[in-house]
Amino acid sequence: MSNISIFNQEVPDFLRGSELNDLTKSLAGTRSGSRRISIRGGVFRKVVGGEEVGKLSGREMNVIIVNARKNVSRIYYAGKYNAEEIVPPTCWANDGDAPDASVTDKQSANCATCPQNVAGSGEGTSRACRYQRRIAVLLEGDMSGDVYQLTLPSKSVFGKGEGNIHPFESYTKYIAGNGRNINQIITQVSMDLDSDTAKLFFSPVRHINHEEWEVAEAAGNSIEAKNAITMTVGQMDGVKKPLALGGKPLVEEAFEKPVAKAKAVEVEDAEIVEPVKRTTKKADAAPAAKANLASVISAWSDA
Repeated sequence: MSNISIFNQEVPDFLRGSELNDLTKSLAGTRSGSRRISIRGGVFRKVVGGEEVGKLSGREMNVIIVNARKNVSRIYYAGKYNAEEIVPPTCWANDGDAPDASVTDKQSANCATCPQNVAGSGEGTSRACRYQRRIAVLLEGDMSGDVYQLTLPSKSVFGKGEGNIHPFESYTKYIAGNGRNINQIITQVSMDLDSDTAKLFFSPVRHINHEEWEVAEAAGNSIEAKNAITMTVGQMDGVKKPLALGGKPLVEEAFEKPVAKAKAVEVEDAEIVEPVKRTTKKADAAPAAKANLASVISAWSDA
């Protein structure tokens, strides 16, 4: 075989500086979307390739939301929670309607009729199968374009907001209702210090500047962002063994003692209503939210 290679040749001017594009990454199987923000222990942690590489100071962080799963996902763990084992879930549904094709132990053909989606299938009156939402974010001040996955537990997704502070679904409606695009705003993500389990709030900070806009536009359409909002269970969470009867939610669902918090999570989930019921509750709060955002916008930078 000839040892002559195009890689020893000079790269044409117009191709110099080109990075691997989405097509090449996809075909070559390059690991993408391996960056995530964990909220384990009530701390924002940067995790790359399953390894923690640093913590963000404080209980809040500023991000640009560049992509998000359109529908709420569902995830189910069989057996009892064990803090010493990090295992993949038994069953999951990326769009909340039917188990993913890669699930080997499907609990039902679809989520609507699944026995794990019935009140009482979990602890107390809760459901064993939980809601989740995955979003892709850029960290404010990081112009590298690195996309991070942020997984939102159900209490961070549903519920009513107050003033400029909202859970995720309420926040998206709040921003859209005031004529703004969510990927053109710096969003503050903060932890609810009064909650026993992981709960995040979202609030607007300012408009993004032109440099941030260019980076966010490219990042939102990248394969990393698309992978970040797709549940690829076990690939980025440091799973060290196959699923056994013993996988409850990953430790990041709770702030402190895993066993105590696991029970608390189940109780909290029982209070989360189906998406259909949530729409009625938010309608009454919309006018007040719009008025509050108007006052915030007046202080935002138009840069």
